[in-house]
Amino acid sequence: MPKYVRLGPLDTAVTQWTEMIGKLTTLQTDASAMKTKADKSTWKGENATVTKEFVTKTAKEFSDAVTEAESVRDLLKDAHTLLKTAHDDLKDAYENPPPGITIYPDGVLSHRVHPDRRSKDSTEPIATEAQFDALRSKLEGILKRANEADELCAWGLRALIRNHPNDFGSTDLSGVADAKKMRAEEKQQAENGREAAKLYSRWEYLDGKERERLLTLAEGGKDSPAFSAELMQNLSYNGRDGQEGLLLLAGSLEGGGRDGQVSATDARLYKALSGSLATATGPDSPIGSSGGVTSAWSDRLITMARDGNGLPDRHPGALKGGAAGLNALTHLMAADADGDAVYDPNKDPKEKSSPWKKDEGDPVYSEAFLTQVGDTIREWETSNDDAYDGVMKNWQGTQEDPMKGLLNAMSRNPSASTHYFDPNTTDNLKYFLDDREWPGGDVESKMPTETQYTSARAEFGLALEAAATGRVPGSPMHPVPAHHDGAETAIFERVMGEYTKELRTDQGAVPVSMRLPMADVIADYGSDVHQILGKKMDGPTDFNQLEIDRGDLTRIIRATAEDPNAYKAIHASQTVVSSAGLDRFPAESFRKGDEELRAWVKQSASVLGHLDGVRGDVIYDLGQAEKDANNWKRMVNYHIYGGLLTPIPIVGDGVQRAVDWGLNEHVNTDNARVDAETRNNMIKHYDYGQKEMYGMLRGMADYRGLTTKELDATPGEYEDHLQAIAEQWYGNGMGDADKAMGQ
Repeated sequence: MPKYVRLGPLDTAVTQWTEMIGKLTTLQTDASAMKTKADKSTWKGENATVTKEFVTKTAKEFSDAVTEAESVRDLLKDAHTLLKTAHDDLKDAYENPPPGITIYPDGVLSHRVHPDRRSKDSTEPIATEAQFDALRSKLEGILKRANEADELCAWGLRALIRNHPNDFGSTDLSGVADAKKMRAEEKQQAENGREAAKLYSRWEYLDGKERERLLTLAEGGKDSPAFSAELMQNLSYNGRDGQEGLLLLAGSLEGGGRDGQVSATDARLYKALSGSLATATGPDSPIGSSGGVTSAWSDRLITMARDGNGLPDRHPGALKGGAAGLNALTHLMAADADGDAVYDPNKDPKEKSSPWKKDEGDPVYSEAFLTQVGDTIREWETSNDDAYDGVMKNWQGTQEDPMKGLLNAMSRNPSASTHYFDPNTTDNLKYFLDDREWPGGDVESKMPTETQYTSARAEFGLALEAAATGRVPGSPMHPVPAHHDGAETAIFERVMGEYTKELRTDQGAVPVSMRLPMADVIADYGSDVHQILGKKMDGPTDFNQLEIDRGDLTRIIRATAEDPNAYKAIHASQTVVSSAGLDRFPAESFRKGDEELRAWVKQSASVLGHLDGVRGDVIYDLGQAEKDANNWKRMVNYHIYGGLLTPIPIVGDGVQRAVDWGLNEHVNTDNARVDAETRNNMIKHYDYGQKEMYGMLRGMADYRGLTTKELDATPGEYEDHLQAIAEQWYGNGMGDADKAMGQ
C-alpha cells in the first residue's frame, strides 16, 4: 500500500488562518476608528503630526494585513482542495487499475501475469500497450496537477511578501488560479519589457509598424512592475546601458530626436517611459523603493543624473551632470513633452483652461523616490555656488530649474508632498519659501504672464496645494466641513503667514502663478474661512484650529482674486458652506426667532460682504482698463459653480437648492464697472453678496415649505429679522474688507 500525502496539517492551517482573519478584521475596524478620530482631532504640533502619521500608517497596515491574510488562507484552501482531489484520484487509480495491470507502491506498472508466464488456460486479461500508455498518462496527469498546485501555492505565497520585507502588501489573490494567471502575466510582461527596451534603443529609426508595436508595449506595460523593471534594466541608448541609457533616451525623446520635432507618438512614448520609471521605482517593483527606502538601482540613477558620466561632450553617449542631468530626470518625472496649452485665466470659460490639465493621466511616483530626488537637488544646489551659472539672473532660470519637474511630480502625490513640506518634521518648506535662491527669481515678476505660468514657482504652488489639502490639484475639494491633519494645517498656516506681512504694503506679493493654487487651498479650508470672515474670533477656528487674522486673510484673498478662477473657487466654497449651514435648520427656525439661525445668517452675510469688497476692489483696479474689468467679470459670472476648475461636493438637495438660488441672484446684474464715485460708496452701489444671501435664504425657506405669504408676513421672522440681518452684516463685511485693503 503506497503512502499518500498527509493533508490534515494543511487543512488545519486553513482553519487557523480563517481564525486569524477574524482577529485581524477586528483590529482593522479598531484602527480605522482610531484613524477617523485622529483625522478629526484638533491636536497640533510636532507630536501630533508624528502620532497622526503613525495612526494613518497603522490603519493601512491592518487593512493590508487583512488582505494578505485572506490571500494566504485562500491560496492554502484552494491548494488543499486541488491536492485532495489529486490525492483521491490517485488513490482511486491505484486501487482500481485497468484489468490485467498492477500498480506497485513505487509507481511501477506491470502485467498482473506477464504474458511469457501465462498458463494456457489462464483467464487473466492481457493489458495492451495502449492501456499501459493511457494509465501512465493518467497517473502523470494527476501528479502534474498536484505538483502544479503545490508550486503555484508556494509561488503565490512568495509573491504576497515579495518587496515587502517589513510591511504587509496589498496584493489580493483569491486562489491558485489567480496565482497562475499572475505568474503567466508577469512572465509575459517581463518578455515585453525586454522587447520594448530593444525598440526604445533605436526609436528614431523605427518604421511605422515598429513604432506602433513599441507604443502598444510601452503603454500596455507601464503599470506592470515586471515590465518596467525589465525595461529599465535592459535599456541601452547611444552605447550606454541602464541608468545612463535611460537618461540619454529621455533627453532625446523630449527633444524630438534627429529632427527636433516631438510628434504625438513621441510624446506618448515619453509619457509611457515616465510611467514605467514611476512603477520601476515604486514599492512593488523588484528594483523599487521596498519598505519606503530607495533601492540601489534608484540611487544610482539619481547619482548619475547629478554627476553625469564624465564622457567628453563630443561622445554620442555623453551625459552632463548638474542641472542638465537633473533636468533630464525631473522632466521625465513631469512627463510633459506634448506642448500642452499654457494656463490662461482669461480664456473662454467653456474650455476650462487650468494649470493641471497638462498633468491628467500622468504617473504617480513613490514618496521615497520623490524625497530622495528632492534631497539630492537641494544638496547639490546649496553646495555649488555656480549651480545655475548662466541662467540664475534671467528668465531662462525659471524654466530650467530642475525643481520644476520634481514639484510637478510631487503635486500628483499629496501624501508625499505633505510629508516633504511638513514644517513640524522638516525644514523643506522654510527652504523653499525663505532660503532658496530661485533661478530667475529676480526677474520672474517682470516676465510675460504666460511665461510665469510655466515657471518652477508655478509647480511649487501646485505642490503646496497638494501638501496643504491632501488632494491632487484639480480633483474635487473635500466636502464641508473639511478636517485636515496637523501636517496639512501647519503647511497652510505657514504658507499664509509667508505673505501676510508683505501684503500689508504690497498687494501683489502673491506671485501670479500661485494665485489659483493658493485660492484652492483657501477654498478647501472653507469652514475655517467662514468663521474667520464671519465672526470676530478670539481663538482658533473649530475645524482646523487656524489662527489667522481676518484682515490678513482678506488681503490674501484679494491678492489671489485677480485670477478670476481663484475668486470663483473661494466664492463658491463660501456659498456651499453658507448653504450647508442653512440646511441644519428646520422650517420653524425660518418662521419663529431662532438665535442660532440669526447668528448663521449674520456670519454668512459678513463673509459675502468681505468677498464683494474684494470683488469691487479688483474691478476698480482693473477698471482703469475697462476691457480687463469686463473680462474678469465674464469669467467670474460664467456658471460660477458649474464652471469651477476644482469641483466642490454638495451634499443634500436642500444645500443644492440654496446654492442655485443664491448664485442665480448673484449673477443677475451687468454692472462690471466701478468708478471712483461708486468705489467710495460701495455699500450703496454694490450688493451682489446681499442678493446672494437673500437668494440662499429664499431657496432654503422654499425647500422647507414656507409660502410666499409667510415670507412676506410682517411682523415676521423672515421679513423683519433674517433679511434685515443679512443686509446689515453684508454691509459690515464689505466695510471691514475696505479697511483691510486700505480703502
